[in-house]
Amino acid sequence: MAADNRNGASVDSQGEAPVVVLRDIKKIYQMGDVEVQALRGVDLEILQGEMIAVMGPSGSGKSTLMNIVGCLDVPSEGQYLIDAQDVSRLNDDQLAEIRCRKIGFVFQSFNLLARTTALANVELPLVYAGVSGRERRQRAVESLTLVGLGDRLHHKPSEL
Repeated sequence: MAADNRNGASVDSQGEAPVVVLRDIKKIYQMGDVEVQALRGVDLEILQGEMIAVMGPSGSGKSTLMNIVGCLDVPSEGQYLIDAQDVSRLNDDQLAEIRCRKIGFVFQSFNLLARTTALANVELPLVYAGVSGRERRQRAVESLTLVGLGDRLHHKPSEL
């Protein structure tokens, strides 16, 4: 059984608060005179280390939900907490900081810079995170090697 903490997020039986909490999330798009309800009151809690899958038919709101969870979009209504911080109404700079420090996002289309090497593409978020040049390079090389691209560091995305 779960109890609520002061932010309205439940705490599991081991006293662990969720790292992601969505409460009654709604997203409404205005398309001319038509109001489209993409999300209609989504509730979700994710604990640290937990893996989830978001599944549903085309048009069911999966991408909209992931854009909100990834801080790429904001809900029309509802509350969104990451590590007990309400991110529902943060400004663009604050959301960018959350994306930089707390969220990893893998897009369906890979969104790499076409004229930049694999190494430079992987280093880029580390630049924004303030990681020093030597450590940034080392971490990028290790990451690319880990996914089997260690021999293709200087290739462009189209060559991967």
